[in-house]
Amino acid sequence: MTDISPRRTHVTSADGTAIAVTVTGQGRPLVVSPGALCAAQDWQLLADVLAPHMSTYAVDRRGHGASGDSPDFSIEREQEDIAAVLELAGPDAILLGHSYGGLVTLGLALRQPPAGFILYEPPVPVHGPVGGAALAPFEEAVEKGDLDHALALGLRNFLKLPEEAIEAFRREPVWSVRASMTPTWAREVRAMDAFGDDLERFARLETPTLLVVGELSPPWLTDTSRRLKRSLPNGSLVEIPGQAHDAYLTDPAAMAEAILPFALKPVSAMGDRRGDITGTGGRC
Repeated sequence: MTDISPRRTHVTSADGTAIAVTVTGQGRPLVVSPGALCAAQDWQLLADVLAPHMSTYAVDRRGHGASGDSPDFSIEREQEDIAAVLELAGPDAILLGHSYGGLVTLGLALRQPPAGFILYEPPVPVHGPVGGAALAPFEEAVEKGDLDHALALGLRNFLKLPEEAIEAFRREPVWSVRASMTPTWAREVRAMDAFGDDLERFARLETPTLLVVGELSPPWLTDTSRRLKRSLPNGSLVEIPGQAHDAYLTDPAAMAEAILPFALKPVSAMGDRRGDITGTGGRC
């Protein structure tokens, strides 16, 4: 009987940084690039649900979990990290990017299109800067070691969550885990703001792409995904009822149901769009 239990491995990125990966399950590979305040362990519930059908390669992005880091941070370095994991997973891998991790994968996909692409509410700054003037007080709280306050500021000003949602989140055990990850959030928000709001550049991305949104997610995020879908020549969209920005945690069965019909399509049915398309004007 095939062992589908989680196992930890790592890849070495282009700059020598060790990137940790948790592999779970059997079947077609799914490489997951988590969001700003998440690591591979946050995707384990979904990986367990998918395990009979797919091999999930959940990444600890640099500076998170068991991965290394480098003072030379940029979103391009993070794209190289994910590219190394895709090489490990194989040419038929589906790439899934969540939130900030979706921006990382969007930039990568323009240069190195995956066999299939899933995007869960990437914060392309079409509504203006994600951080902007709110970055300074956030960084001040981090520098003072007041990570609880930093997390509240980020949720309020970056994600634009209402106060009642923030207070409900504060009562959850995971609050302290998310607060501990805030020191790397500022650099990621800067990368979001520098990403640009031009969605037309993705009209060149012919990779079959599924955009996932939660019914209860912040409206600016769901609107961004719907706009992005209109720019993609081979895009479709699915909404998960009763869920928000973290359905992989709150209802992994519902998220699995949303993505499996897309993810398990044969490569021939998706269309083989792999290869470098930078010659057509794609850029990171």
